[in-house]
Amino acid sequence: METIIQLDQHFFIWIQQHCHTSFMDVMMPWMRNKYSWFPLYFFIIAILMLKYKWAGARIIFVAIMCVVISDTLSSHVMKPSFQRLRPCEEPSVAAQFIPSIECGHRGFSFTSSHAANHFSLAMAIALFFYRRNKWWLLPAIAWAGAISVAQVYVGVHYPLDIVGGALIGISVAFGAHWIIKHYFSRYFNL
Repeated sequence: METIIQLDQHFFIWIQQHCHTSFMDVMMPWMRNKYSWFPLYFFIIAILMLKYKWAGARIIFVAIMCVVISDTLSSHVMKPSFQRLRPCEEPSVAAQFIPSIECGHRGFSFTSSHAANHFSLAMAIALFFYRRNKWWLLPAIAWAGAISVAQVYVGVHYPLDIVGGALIGISVAFGAHWIIKHYFSRYFNL
């Protein structure tokens, strides 16, 4: 396990020392900010409500519940269990880079709640439409992935924090869809 953690730290430091550009230094803090995406959230809600009415409202409810469950698992189960310091708070790592945002005390690092929540949200919505429009899946994953990668870029998460968060979010979304498929599918006829 120690070897994996060291590789993760080395990969993080390599990203910090070799991947920064002036454009990305502006773009990545914006991308990781949840408030930047509020217009998209409102747009998705409006489309789902206008086009699918009550089924759309149910999709929104399921997506919100997936985010709540993902956030709870990441923030209240995984982080306290692993207690991994964030890169910007780990003295040996923090000495080797300058974070793109203020570090402050943000709690523990593993797993990334940003990754868990955004992958959960993206997958929960995309899976509802997968049978009809498989193209929803790729943009959903790319969107959640971009937000997650921004967390590494700004210096508040290691790459494995992102992978762990993504696995939580994807698992929660698939679990929700399995339950819906087997017990509540009549309420989600799209």
